[in-house]
Amino acid sequence: MANDTSGQIKYSFLYDKKALSVFAGLDYALRNGFHIQRENPWDPNMFRFLSDQDNFESLKDYYKDFYKLNLNRSGNEFNQFYFLDMNGDGKSGVPTDNREYLKNEYIIIGMLFIKMYRLDGNIELDSVTGFIALLYEEYEEEKSALRKLINDNSSDKSSDLSDQRFEDIVKKAFIKFAELGWLLWDDTASKDNFKVMPSIERLRMAYGPQIETIDQLLKEYDNV
Repeated sequence: MANDTSGQIKYSFLYDKKALSVFAGLDYALRNGFHIQRENPWDPNMFRFLSDQDNFESLKDYYKDFYKLNLNRSGNEFNQFYFLDMNGDGKSGVPTDNREYLKNEYIIIGMLFIKMYRLDGNIELDSVTGFIALLYEEYEEEKSALRKLINDNSSDKSSDLSDQRFEDIVKKAFIKFAELGWLLWDDTASKDNFKVMPSIERLRMAYGPQIETIDQLLKEYDNV
């Protein structure tokens, strides 16, 4: 067992009586990019375990030492969430298949969703079909640019993006958001209606200025 310089046990979270039942699932979730928050479809004890300050601090040391990853906490007391973030050098001890990567088009779709949902006040937007319908009804220019961006980034550039293929890619983006914990499905079978989770703030934290001007950025791209 590793000790710090003061002689205290460094990874003290291992001695929490709940560690045996919680840590394996918690570690798997975090290293696969999932954001742990109060309302958790996995195990609510994960959030309680991380909310213990001693556990959080010792887990920070654990992920830094063993995986070169930063364990972060964000949000206020009720909307708090936890996630792993790579160090600035982009290196980590996590296999590539387990790292959180988002395709460029997924990021753009997420940015556009936050813009529509929060900045434009569409607070009733709670389904993938609703998002797609709103694109067609009120965001025609943004939709056109988004289709062009997706088609330009596709491996199949032999034909223009059909409506069905475009909508399928939008749905896949939202499925990925749910896998990261940014959304919580009302029905995991249909994967349509969802609840927006506090951790979607992670996207706004990373792309705040771009989200505020996403409509203009997309229009400029459409004219290229």
